[in-house]
Amino acid sequence: MTPAAAAVVEAARALVRQRRWYLELPPDRPLPENLAAALERALAALDAEASS
Repeated sequence: MTPAAAAVVEAARALVRQRRWYLELPPDRPLPENLAAALERALAALDAEASS
């Protein structure tokens, strides 16, 4: 992964983490906002790809 792509992924992780904290959502509940939920799904897919 390029440094720029890594920075984008880290920013997305920070956004998702902040939204979960702000909304007091446990990890098993999806985020209610479409954009944040889409980012979270994309990060999960990247994590799954990286671990295989």
